[in-house]
Amino acid sequence: MRNVSGLVLPKVGAVRSTTSRELPWQITGLPAASDNRVIEGFLLELSTNDCSSQTLRSYAFDLLRWWRFLAVIGIRWDAATREDVRDLVLWMRQPQPTMGARPYLPASINHMLSVLSVFYAHHAQRGIGPVVNPVPAAPSGVRRYAHHNPMDAYKTGQRAPYRQRTMHTRPRALSDDLIDRTFAALTSTRDRALVAMYLATGARASELLGMTGRDVDWGNQTVAVISKGTRAYQWVPTSPDSLTWLRLYLDEAPPAGLGDALWRTLRRPHRPLNYSAMRAALERVNKSLGTDITLHDLRHTCATRLANDPAVPLTDVQAVLRHAHLSTTSRYIHVQTQDMLARVRQHHQKPPGQPQPTKPAWGYDSSDLADLFGESQ
Repeated sequence: MRNVSGLVLPKVGAVRSTTSRELPWQITGLPAASDNRVIEGFLLELSTNDCSSQTLRSYAFDLLRWWRFLAVIGIRWDAATREDVRDLVLWMRQPQPTMGARPYLPASINHMLSVLSVFYAHHAQRGIGPVVNPVPAAPSGVRRYAHHNPMDAYKTGQRAPYRQRTMHTRPRALSDDLIDRTFAALTSTRDRALVAMYLATGARASELLGMTGRDVDWGNQTVAVISKGTRAYQWVPTSPDSLTWLRLYLDEAPPAGLGDALWRTLRRPHRPLNYSAMRAALERVNKSLGTDITLHDLRHTCATRLANDPAVPLTDVQAVLRHAHLSTTSRYIHVQTQDMLARVRQHHQKPPGQPQPTKPAWGYDSSDLADLFGESQ
């Protein structure tokens, strides 16, 4: 058995953005030029299949991690075996010094396995790489419930080897107190405007960062974003508070034109603000407050507030979040812990034995009876 405890991956290769529409992301700097071409061909295939730029970026980072792991164990990509994939999973399950001594999440490990499985299947069709896919498949060999009869009940199936057990947890929403502390810890008007916009619109991180000056309708209090999944240009409502912060930000650093990026770096030369820069700003807040807030938590917070407001129909919440299925939106309907604790404290503060106020019974008004049956009745 290979000992992977304490294994440190080398800093070889990098994921770079390009100006090409066909291949917006690629891996460069690998020792073997042929490896760069192998990965580039796979990413180009994904792009041809109409995968989004963010999907290509995610696949590229997973493949780079795999190449760095192979460099440590001294194995070529086309000679990888099932045991090598097993050791990768064992390494990802151990605490990572670069991640605050935390292991990779089960969902991250499963995503890594999915990327490698598709990568090796792609090259196997072209007669390149291992004869057998090193990523083991599920025992049935097909996707679970791919042809499920909706009249039959779902049955628990066996997970594919090395796939991690994932727990269905509720989306995490931030409390009002934590939001106030977050705003106080932010250091620029731009960051406060962005956080306020995230909380008001429920937009994803990349969707808001891609806005331009013409994507704000001040009169109707809406902003336009390009949805991550469908890539449709859609208008979503926002709050007056977020527009106020946006106006303050534009007064400090107005964009050059309506077609230019709305969110830009604060230092010159001004460039469009990317995801990494905004995440770094939030990491500074986390370091100051001792929290672990993510940009997606802001979307969860907006969704939870809307879904638990009795005045807002769930279908309206689905439209704001742009979910394809209503079942996805219904995950946000749950009891807020802070509200539950406040109600329980209020209950315990009542004097013992205090009778509950009784509601008057329903009955007829005497004047109505007199008009209907006469005074004699």
